[in-house]
Amino acid sequence: MGDVATEGGPAGRANLSIMSAMTDEQRWLFDLQGFVVLRDVISVEHCARLIARLDELAREERGPEMRNARGEPTRRQSVHRIIEKDDLFLEMIDHEPVIAIVQELVGDPKLVDNDAILVPRTDDKDGWHRGVGPHGFHLANGRFQCLMVKAFYYLTDVGRGESPTRLVPGSHKTSLPHPRTPATENVPGTIELETPARSVLIFSEAVLHAGNDNQSDKVRKSLVYNYGPSYVEPWEGYRPSPELLAREHSPLRRQLLGLGRIYSESEEEGRKRYR
Repeated sequence: MGDVATEGGPAGRANLSIMSAMTDEQRWLFDLQGFVVLRDVISVEHCARLIARLDELAREERGPEMRNARGEPTRRQSVHRIIEKDDLFLEMIDHEPVIAIVQELVGDPKLVDNDAILVPRTDDKDGWHRGVGPHGFHLANGRFQCLMVKAFYYLTDVGRGESPTRLVPGSHKTSLPHPRTPATENVPGTIELETPARSVLIFSEAVLHAGNDNQSDKVRKSLVYNYGPSYVEPWEGYRPSPELLAREHSPLRRQLLGLGRIYSESEEEGRKRYR
């Protein structure tokens, strides 16, 4: 894994009374804008393996009418439940340092959904949405208590015109409805997030966000893992299969797949209760 750098400044451990996986700057930015971006969270070689396998899976799922002469998608494509398709993607659910930040934001996390997304040249833009309202973001006594946090891994460079994610920083704290805006237009305050390959966007699902068009000849490829506290349930259609649950997993991975602790107050207690 490459060295991890935070967008906007150097990394340094936060001086808090509680152990923090996030730097002072990351905590400040997450509270202020509802998201942070980390660069170089996977190695070049790891990223290449993920892309190669994703391309194979995507080709298997689309018919001839949905691919060009190079085998690439001709329209936006999602590979659902990607963790069921190959262990390369299963292993990303507890990838460090991302999972440590997710744990700090939601507590004992559970995987809510997981997909891979391929976006070829397209004029289409997804509509504005958020997975939870502002009630889904909370910071009290120095601790984050988020109801839903998404990790969005960019496997390819995403520059201007290449389907950069649209976000409205700070919208995770507002209860006001956003101005009535067509999907093709930006809500006031929108930014378009340009990111290099091997970066991850970690954001509260209370942040207003939307997909974007792709005016380039590149296919944007990304992995999306959505987490909630251990007491939530996966979205419909994303519950892990019995075959996956029956396999041997680490304690953390068992918890992420819904086999871990819910009400225990320590990892030791959780191992006793859910072994």
